[in-house]
Amino acid sequence: MMDTLSTNTTAKSRYALNYGLRLDKGTANELTHPRVPILLPDGSVGNMTLHVMNGTAAEIKAQLLDSIDAFFDIYADVYDDVSRSTICD
Repeated sequence: MMDTLSTNTTAKSRYALNYGLRLDKGTANELTHPRVPILLPDGSVGNMTLHVMNGTAAEIKAQLLDSIDAFFDIYADVYDDVSRSTICD
């Protein structure tokens, strides 16, 4: 995705999405959601919850895609200034 200047005169908010992925053999405790510290763009420190998904690679991919959709549903007001075509292209 290219970061281009918009000709739209309405200012759009800018965001940073922090994520990390790791695929391990075996299963892990899905009920444990450890929190890890992260350095935020403004220099402050925040926390990020790590989530665990178990299953086959295809099952995990499906769960992950559902989780991404749910994440943007939760933040629907933020999502309003982001078009789905931009995210999916």
